[in-house]
Amino acid sequence: MKRPDYAWELTAYRANIRNELQCLFGNLTGTCNVANADRTIHQGIEAGAGAAIFRGIFDNGPAPDKLWLNVAYTFNDFRFDNDPNFRNNLLPGAPRHYLRAELLYKNPNGFYFGPNVEWVPQAYFVDSANTLNTEAYALLGMKMGFDNGGPVSAYIEGRNLLNKAYIASTSIINQATATSTLFEPGNGRAVFAGMKYRW
Repeated sequence: MKRPDYAWELTAYRANIRNELQCLFGNLTGTCNVANADRTIHQGIEAGAGAAIFRGIFDNGPAPDKLWLNVAYTFNDFRFDNDPNFRNNLLPGAPRHYLRAELLYKNPNGFYFGPNVEWVPQAYFVDSANTLNTEAYALLGMKMGFDNGGPVSAYIEGRNLLNKAYIASTSIINQATATSTLFEPGNGRAVFAGMKYRW
């Protein structure tokens, strides 16, 4: 649903999967050998919402400026389904909860700026035995740009402004150990910029 001062959408899904490719066997060096899992379940929720929480902050004209909050949330419940080895364990390699939010000041002339956060509030497993997991993290960013609906738009965005060390993604294995090399680091502080021309 979309209106001038708010928008939202919600999706729920469930898939019962047979013969999904999974890392079911590994060796001492942490190398994964892919095989077909008998049955797995993928289910979850994807939700997004945005709303103007304040209007007419500096410009109270017919098209007032706004302070706009955007939130996107994903819940992943991926698991084995009565597997002979891993029972109903969670599938490794994907966070169960992921949240991204931003608070933007939007001027009717097309200028916008504000902070954003990317948050994985719960560690997730990296092995099918569910014995080793990542760490939760939160990253702070800021973006600024111009888009008035015309042919030219541009932005600049700073990500991970606090330069936090975090695990961005992982390799997976059937049974991890403390020495398994599965964690993949995320980017440090970075700045991105771009421009778009529409015709």
